[in-house]
Amino acid sequence: MFTHGKISCILFLLFLSISAQAKEKFGIDLGVGIKGGLNANVVTGAGLKNQISTDPHAGFFAHLNKRLLGIQIEAVWTQNHIVTDSTFYGIYKQYYRKAEDSLNAGSFKFNTISLPLLLNIKPLPWLWLQVGPEFTANIGVADKNQILKSGVRIINQQDYKIIGGVWVQFGGKAPLIRVNCGLRYVGGLTNINSLNTTKPWQNQMIQLHLGLGY
Repeated sequence: MFTHGKISCILFLLFLSISAQAKEKFGIDLGVGIKGGLNANVVTGAGLKNQISTDPHAGFFAHLNKRLLGIQIEAVWTQNHIVTDSTFYGIYKQYYRKAEDSLNAGSFKFNTISLPLLLNIKPLPWLWLQVGPEFTANIGVADKNQILKSGVRIINQQDYKIIGGVWVQFGGKAPLIRVNCGLRYVGGLTNINSLNTTKPWQNQMIQLHLGLGY
């Protein structure tokens, strides 16, 4: 009887076989892996400080590359922060639990799952340039100082971004595990402010990662 562990092992070995044959017969680099790192995130807009926060991110990737071009898809969990300024209460006071909370600086932490779809361009044997869109879903917001009324939605649940960056691949001839690192700019294209649709907030970040892949 097959267990989940045996099935996973069989699927992994099958992937290794398919990947090796693709590289040998068609010159295709089919790979998967994990990545993680830090992002310097800032949300800008009415009532917010332009304050950069450093937060973690982690996820999976899969790529299908030829000699000079390829595509890559990812699933990435990211943590982000929003910090309010002194004008926040005046704009959004109808959402506050009580007026006395206007004296507190608000700090909101939100988590997202992002799905980037990237075009890979290879100018050097070890370097890929990456560009493409990213769809992001908000999966939770924490009101650190508890200044807003219960049930108030702060962040829109969907966001679209654009990505541009570089991916450095080490161990190109290694038979199994290869190390990679990268640097990206991720820019928000849509308004994530759910409190007031006429006052847009945009999330921007720089991401630095280290990863392992086959």
